[in-house]
Amino acid sequence: MTADSGNVGPGVGVLVEPFRVAWGCRDDDPLQPVLDALYDYRDDPETRVLHRSRLNRFDALMRSLLRRGLPRRRSAALDLGCNAGYYSKMISDLGFEEVLGVDLEPEFIDRARRHFASEVPGARRRFEVANAENFQVPDRFDFILCTEVIEHTARPERVLENLARSLAPGGIAVVTLPNRVSIPYAWAMLVHALKRRPIAPVLRDPLSWPFTRALKLFEPLGLERVATTGANLVLTGPLIRALHGAPLFPMLHRADAAVAALPPLHYFTQFFFAVWRRPG
Repeated sequence: MTADSGNVGPGVGVLVEPFRVAWGCRDDDPLQPVLDALYDYRDDPETRVLHRSRLNRFDALMRSLLRRGLPRRRSAALDLGCNAGYYSKMISDLGFEEVLGVDLEPEFIDRARRHFASEVPGARRRFEVANAENFQVPDRFDFILCTEVIEHTARPERVLENLARSLAPGGIAVVTLPNRVSIPYAWAMLVHALKRRPIAPVLRDPLSWPFTRALKLFEPLGLERVATTGANLVLTGPLIRALHGAPLFPMLHRADAAVAALPPLHYFTQFFFAVWRRPG
């Protein structure tokens, strides 16, 4: 891993490469081995590619929002369900002065602390064990990220209520969820049906979340929808496993990302992104 000395605070472990958009998840990309180690997917090309697709989309979305002056302030940010902490690092690198990452799993928080904790003024990053269903810090955060978390919770409406309360007036939240109404999930369901197999446990939570359900849960929260987008339109698991590592795969990966961002096609992507603003 490459040290990022500009953000290293006292007692901080090895930090990683700043984010760079890349396609194909090639081993010669300096960031890819870092992500492989952080998230343990070196030998899982499907997870590797789909995660990078979401990172690429998040980076593009954030830069678009910041060009629009959203959010108005970049003081405090929350990464709700931070896993190993790389999104928290991305948020910090985008200019947020203090970033708090929380996750239910102590192992993830330990990993995030080792690699990303910082006490550098203007780039502080802290990580705490917390349950998204109970987390409440009213009016605190200018920005909140909640990516691929809600579908794993027993009370998703409670998580979203806590998220809305934790947003400062004028604050922005980016929430991502799997989308049942997508080509990759449709393919997965078709394969299970043809083989007459029950839905695999790993698919049960994602398949309960069409994008319409995600939007409906926000209706009573008093937030304004600012934007929607998505990641991964056509890259199914078998397609990724067959073509990953082929010379043309980076081009295919990039083309899929470009098409996935287009309305209304983004409503049929595997990972649906919605941006919400608290009035004020």
